[in-house]
Amino acid sequence: MASKPARSLRIGSLILLALALTLSSSALSDSPPQEPPPPTEVHVCAGDDGAHVQLSEGQILVISLESNPSTGYTWEVEHTSVRMEGQRILQQVGESEFRPQSDALGMASNRRVPHLLGAPGTQVLRFKAVEAGQTTFTLVYHRPWEQDVSPAGTYSLQVDAVGSFTSGGNTNVGGASESPPQSPLLAEDLSPLGLPSSYNWCDQGACTAVKNQGACGSCWAFSTVGPLESNILHYEGVTRDLSEQYLLSCNTDGWDCERGGWFAHDYHEWNIPPFEPEAGAVYEADFPYVAWDAPCNAPHTHHEKLLFWQYVDNSYSVPSIAAIKQAILDHGPVAAAVCVNSAFRDYSGGVFQGPECTDVNHAIVLVGWDDAQGAWILRNSWGTGWGESGYMRIEYGVSNVGYAANYVVYGLDIKLYFPLGMKTS
Repeated sequence: MASKPARSLRIGSLILLALALTLSSSALSDSPPQEPPPPTEVHVCAGDDGAHVQLSEGQILVISLESNPSTGYTWEVEHTSVRMEGQRILQQVGESEFRPQSDALGMASNRRVPHLLGAPGTQVLRFKAVEAGQTTFTLVYHRPWEQDVSPAGTYSLQVDAVGSFTSGGNTNVGGASESPPQSPLLAEDLSPLGLPSSYNWCDQGACTAVKNQGACGSCWAFSTVGPLESNILHYEGVTRDLSEQYLLSCNTDGWDCERGGWFAHDYHEWNIPPFEPEAGAVYEADFPYVAWDAPCNAPHTHHEKLLFWQYVDNSYSVPSIAAIKQAILDHGPVAAAVCVNSAFRDYSGGVFQGPECTDVNHAIVLVGWDDAQGAWILRNSWGTGWGESGYMRIEYGVSNVGYAANYVVYGLDIKLYFPLGMKTS
């Protein structure tokens, strides 16, 4: 057994150790708190236009601005900006990203759809500083192929880049990714049931002029009007310029430039808006397109009407290649949806193969196909300066082209199609 003096010595040592730990903890608690690390991202939005931003080495400048890919407009760096004494200060990181607005999601006329076509969203661009300095950083909202047209909007920041920047810039950041491999197409998918290997309604003289929707999210109205114009030209031998503005301004579904819309054939068949005398097409001369939500100013004179319209398959998927071809051959150009991204927007010719996207956001017209190229012939509503004089050859299956494909019936006896009184659209 330990002696009493030894036990006292051990107890005293423990007391001294506890006191030392207490004093050490107190000293640590009295030390000033450490500064939190700087954020890795600096976020700005439309309300920060003209603001002063400081960007340290390693930080990412994230700019979020409203944008609408269905119009062909996009936010891009003004070519003369992001420079100081001839040297680059900021560098874009990756491709810009588009995020659909949550309030654009939902139902369109009780049909299952992912979101309204032509709906806007948010474009997100990211930049990093690659050397120290100050610069006036400017973005422009424009269509890249319209070189001599003033931008629809501008956005500027005063950026101070601070740091040693010993790592330098990476000029390869943000390169386009490779297109994902496409699934092989079977021969029966391309030309079953004796379908021709190529067909184009424009070669039959049934394509009306390419139009331009401008900065309004009204692609759905242009896609609606296109097939009816072609049918009138084919069956009547006359060119009718039908009014997209009537559909934009007078529809009762809440579709407009800001929210987008859906295929509006009902207004050419049976749907009569308030104060209008009947359904049917209105002529462009009577209600010209102005690319904004002008008042309806009913009533209008109505002319050609549809017998009916119908989806090739349904409103929430892409029909088979053969089914779309048959609909084009039997009924003329078809209206359909497609996913538009920066690669689609920048198309200038050839067969478009991607990089593709999947969430449809734009309405177009398919006027034909060519199996030798494995491509649809697509007519857009961005004017003749885009693509191949307003047209695109797009590979089968790319970017969900053909989503919700639908056709109109005009000028034929309806009993030929529904002899037993089957339900139409």
